[in-house]
Amino acid sequence: MERIIIALTGERIRQKSLGLLNAEGWGGTVCASGAEVIRTARRQDGAVVLCGFYLPDMTADTLAAELRGTAVVLVMAKAVYLDLCGGENLYKLPLPTSRAEFLSSLRMLLNLESLYLCHPASRRGEEERTLIRRAKELLMDVNRMTEEEAHRFLQKRSMDEGIRMDQAARYIIGSYDL
Repeated sequence: MERIIIALTGERIRQKSLGLLNAEGWGGTVCASGAEVIRTARRQDGAVVLCGFYLPDMTADTLAAELRGTAVVLVMAKAVYLDLCGGENLYKLPLPTSRAEFLSSLRMLLNLESLYLCHPASRRGEEERTLIRRAKELLMDVNRMTEEEAHRFLQKRSMDEGIRMDQAARYIIGSYDL
């Protein structure tokens, strides 16, 4: 059984998301507040959280900070709101989105959740952090990105390719070393 928590405040998007999850055979737990999400994720010992930018008691980036090491958070909102949040365990999906993009993002996060959150020994090591830092520095220097833009670029590349972030960093470093 997949550990998916839905914390979307809009009834229409919550029902649509739950319907898509059920159609894939995943299901999910619906929570009404950030505090309830935190309790549920900790009780389940890890989860993927689907939420909007605002929850009744906190924002998505506050929720992601509280769940660091416990859950990954997929924020679904208009692009203007997504620019306002960030975090290592926070991923963004702009609305409107297609069914395929939604399910692809969710599959990738379910894989990340099982790799990094359920197996603490497999968390990023120093070498992986160094690779990611080096790739961000290259993106910042060559493409004049901010650190946040470089981080988002790496996350997106990782999600699009279905690879870990350190692997995406290796590809970027390799492309600049040519």
